[in-house]
Amino acid sequence: MALAPPSEASLDIATGPDLERAAARRRRLRPDPLELLVLVLFAAVSSWVLALDLYQVIAHGRVWTGTDGLFIADQMQYLAWIRDASHHVLASDLFVINQTPHDYLQPAVAISGGLTALGVAPWLSLLLWKPVAVVGGFLAVRAYVRRLIQGRYARLAALVLALFFGSFGTLGDEWLPFWSWGYPFGLMAIAAMVAGLVAYSRARQRGTGMWQAPVLGLLASWLHPWQGETLILVVLGGELLAAVARSDEKDGGVVLRRRLLLCAGTVLVTALPLVYYGILDRADVVWRLGRIGTSNGWGFSGVMESLIPLFVVAALSYRRRPRSFLAAATLAWPLAALGVYGISIAGLGATPLHAFAGITIPLAVLAVRGIQSLPLARLPYRRLAALAAALLARRRPDALLPGNGCAGDNRPPHLHRRLFVVGPELQAALRPDLQPVQVA
Repeated sequence: MALAPPSEASLDIATGPDLERAAARRRRLRPDPLELLVLVLFAAVSSWVLALDLYQVIAHGRVWTGTDGLFIADQMQYLAWIRDASHHVLASDLFVINQTPHDYLQPAVAISGGLTALGVAPWLSLLLWKPVAVVGGFLAVRAYVRRLIQGRYARLAALVLALFFGSFGTLGDEWLPFWSWGYPFGLMAIAAMVAGLVAYSRARQRGTGMWQAPVLGLLASWLHPWQGETLILVVLGGELLAAVARSDEKDGGVVLRRRLLLCAGTVLVTALPLVYYGILDRADVVWRLGRIGTSNGWGFSGVMESLIPLFVVAALSYRRRPRSFLAAATLAWPLAALGVYGISIAGLGATPLHAFAGITIPLAVLAVRGIQSLPLARLPYRRLAALAAALLARRRPDALLPGNGCAGDNRPPHLHRRLFVVGPELQAALRPDLQPVQVA
């Protein structure tokens, strides 16, 4: 039986708007060789600390402690949570003499605990999150940049600045690769927050995938609550700026009600883990003492100093009215970070510097958009070169070495920064003594 040739109508459908959107989607997803190079560089920098530890093991016969970061106390805490979760799912604090409640539930820790219960070493079940965090962070930032920046090289510039910008003694929390050194949960939370903003913008515009932003917000908040707080403030601030700028004045009532539902759902679902952490703070003295012990932070001037070059250029974007929600949210993000920082400084949260995790992402986008808004033909080349030099300023290489303090700090390294690898004598001292001991 012969098949009839396709009709003209079917050909019209095959070449209609749906096919054009599909082709545009394929172009967006197609990897750019230069972007792949940036990903390789980001992955290489993320392995810097681990590579130095392995060098110590191979070259000097030392023993690796299983940590991958500059602050061994944090990584040891993660390993302890994973070991405890392998027995109870809910983790407790193993670094105190008295027994503490098993009341900490975190999805990544629980999954790693499950792997450890199956026989995987705790250090490996933690390290497996590193590639997930690095690739996820890169893809989220790439998607964010592509929705806001036009032009291949402008996008590449924003991507590089977002991932690598640092200057004048950058604090670790403000430098994205720092989060890949032993803090996979924090980096995954940053990725989830950025992806949540992109998903929110897409759902707000198209009315599809309304569940994605709330789920990503829930994940960001659960993995690292500072990013959940930031996401809530960015969404609310973006909606407020979009309303003031009248970006949605042509939309009908049905669309506005749908967007209100999206906003409320995202904020409420993202806030659920924050409520849980608030209960932990009140019900478990360990969590309360942890918050008090980490509530101190750098002064405001010290936090802002390293971001000044990017802030100066990013300020150019505040002259323009945002034409989309995501553009408005990008303008709101730095203000939201300051808000979360203020909440933590006031004693309502811990570790104020975590509020600036990922801050270079919106600042990089705003800086590139600000440069694009300038009449560059009228800008003197010397000033442009000076501006580029300021943007490319970065930390001294010796500040990236485990054991070193801030750039220019000649003091001896702190003990907690020197135990990434240990000598055989310390390993022997820590080995359990199985000989019976008689107590008098």
